[in-house]
Amino acid sequence: MAVEILKQQASSQPVAGNGRVGRTRDAIVASAFALAAAGEVAPIVRDVAKMAGVSARTVFQHFSDTAELYVAVLARMFAGLFADVPELGMSLPLAARLSLVVDQDANRYERLLPMWAFIGMLQRRSTTAADMMVQLYTTNHANLGRWFDRELAGLSAEARERTLNALALALAPESWVMLRQRLGLTTDQARDELHFVVNALLNGSANRR
Repeated sequence: MAVEILKQQASSQPVAGNGRVGRTRDAIVASAFALAAAGEVAPIVRDVAKMAGVSARTVFQHFSDTAELYVAVLARMFAGLFADVPELGMSLPLAARLSLVVDQDANRYERLLPMWAFIGMLQRRSTTAADMMVQLYTTNHANLGRWFDRELAGLSAEARERTLNALALALAPESWVMLRQRLGLTTDQARDELHFVVNALLNGSANRR
């Protein structure tokens, strides 16, 4: 299952453990995560250390640099976003599957929204973070192919791939950011727009058979 790859990607980061060292590391990551979730694009080590109740020197005893710390934050975010992701019922009618997919992505990306500037910064600094985001897009593309296989099955290989790419673009995190931050839509309005676009793409592909 494609989502398992993302879970493995997140779990490949160092695990805190239960000892004092592990608890300290976990407190540092949690503090950096809280600052990023509050809108900090690049949480300052001094602030992270203060929130975690440690010194800045202790932070660098656990992480070689801020990029490594930020990657641990991204891994924690992914672990939260993709934990216990429910499987969609492939036998459900299209309308039900469409609503489930849009709702799932809207809820996920709304949680990601406050950290989007942080994620953009981190991708430029860390190839590990960039690879994790690529895996997010790859997983999304693969899942869409499974979830809407019945609707795409009758298309030519080229038409299927183009429709899948369009669906993946519509349901990418950037689309949610644009709807919510650039266009200023409410969560319900943004969700409705995504539902409209995905429905139009799938119906359009059906009409091209």
